[in-house]
Amino acid sequence: MILESDRLIIREAIVEDAPFYFKMFNDPDWITYINDKGLKSVEETKVYLEDILPKNAKLNGLGFFTVISKETEEAIGTSSALQRDSLDFIDVGYAFLPNGRGKGFASEATQLMINYIKEKFKQEKVYAFTIPENKRSKRLLEKLGFSYVGEQSIFEGEIDCVYEYKF
Repeated sequence: MILESDRLIIREAIVEDAPFYFKMFNDPDWITYINDKGLKSVEETKVYLEDILPKNAKLNGLGFFTVISKETEEAIGTSSALQRDSLDFIDVGYAFLPNGRGKGFASEATQLMINYIKEKFKQEKVYAFTIPENKRSKRLLEKLGFSYVGEQSIFEGEIDCVYEYKF
């Protein structure tokens, strides 16, 4: 799957993206707002990707995706579209390195993912989650037209703010 806008390309993550994902997974905002994967080298990140990416390939168009700037041709962020066992609808996620923040890339990439889910999966809505402390993510979701649903424990006992986008 490849999605494009005027400024971005979104493609499936590949093992060769390990140097980028090592930076992403060790970015202070990733650790604060998403989780600490504990990966301490590019090689450990490569092993992690070798494990998770084949699983994503079996998800029929869902999984983790690398966001690339057309201008610089560099990976600047990640998007996801996942169908979790505990949820009835697909959820979207996003994260960007500092060089990809504050430029509207997260909004643009997430809108591409929303459109992709609507067209390919014919869902009536899509979810997004963020921890209560992540004010920037909450603002982004509201700007995109997501509605706040409430708080729920989605990931291993953590409380997340649940948002939904109805088509």
